[in-house]
Amino acid sequence: MRAKTIIAIILIIAAASLLASPLAYSAPVGIPVLIDLTHRQPPSGIDIIIKVVPEAQWYILVKSEEEAEALNPVIKANAHGIIVGDFASIDLEKLGITMIIIGQPQAPFTPEEVSAIAKWFMGGPGRAIWLAADSDYPAQGTELSQHAVNTILEAIGAHLRMDYVSVEDPVSNAGRGYRVLGLVNVSEVAVLRYGCERVLFHGPGAVAWVDEAGNWHKVTPQDKPENVYILATTTVNGEIVEHQAEPTGTSGKAYTPGETSAFTLMAAEVITVKGGRNVVIVSGETPYGGYQPMATWKYHGRLLSGPRFIRNVILWATGYMGELREYEKLATLPEEVSKTLSEKAQEITDKVNSAIAGISSTLNAALGLSVLALILALVAIALSLRRPKAA
Repeated sequence: MRAKTIIAIILIIAAASLLASPLAYSAPVGIPVLIDLTHRQPPSGIDIIIKVVPEAQWYILVKSEEEAEALNPVIKANAHGIIVGDFASIDLEKLGITMIIIGQPQAPFTPEEVSAIAKWFMGGPGRAIWLAADSDYPAQGTELSQHAVNTILEAIGAHLRMDYVSVEDPVSNAGRGYRVLGLVNVSEVAVLRYGCERVLFHGPGAVAWVDEAGNWHKVTPQDKPENVYILATTTVNGEIVEHQAEPTGTSGKAYTPGETSAFTLMAAEVITVKGGRNVVIVSGETPYGGYQPMATWKYHGRLLSGPRFIRNVILWATGYMGELREYEKLATLPEEVSKTLSEKAQEITDKVNSAIAGISSTLNAALGLSVLALILALVAIALSLRRPKAA
């Protein structure tokens, strides 16, 4: 009887261990993505973002229980977790966060928050952070958003920065030059073009980069680090405008008011961390919140690719890829075909030129011989004419 009791106890303990182990050590089922609402950002658009990436486990970071309670019911129903605190008080590692999205912060980060974010980002490969800022238009008050984003970018060792200017586009817009419809079908990351054309950047800023000496540069195809990729631009009609230059604000560092070109509205930087790939995304407008978020599907009658583009960005940045994995096989096909055709055309051109050169050489040789023969004939005639006549 005693033996049966001992066996029963052992079986109960074993069963309890089996039940407890998955809870203690289970990995996240979805992609753990955290959205920040602790820096005075409105939550508009988050409900759409959550729905377009159902593969993710969404965490929403808020300052207080009151803010958590005030969230849209759709957000509360679909988020994996609503967390009360800030970046300094939560454990990003314990949550297994793979990607952080910080949209247009309107309050500064504390030194402790900056340190926590940098520690998380540099803690291992396979992580991504999307930092979205704003223009220098005073609707938000100051250029605090750009300064806040740049503080994080510097802390994680990125070269990308947000400049302190505004970008407008008189051609690609939703009725006003500042309602920029950014071109995302020109993305240097080919998979991000999938199903996308234009995305709303409502009153955006311009993305710049800083070299090792601290000099600021425009992000252009010709002038950028090799690990930086342009994701969205204006048309070639883009214009730089400045609303808060010194002394009232911060003057632009890389861009000058009055310039016109295709300006970079969004870029990504791939950073090597512990032998793997981490991604930093910087945009001049925000995917959620702001005056009108990037997640918008239609604005002033213009159909947009906002939801699709945000899905593409998250799938690519986290490395999950999803349907983009198949598209990736086709995305570079036009460039490869064009390259192959160019190479073949050059090969044929070289052969034709070589053949022409050979023919020219032969013709030149024949012509040379003909000229030589003519000269000899003329010499012979001249000599015959100079012979003295017979007496």
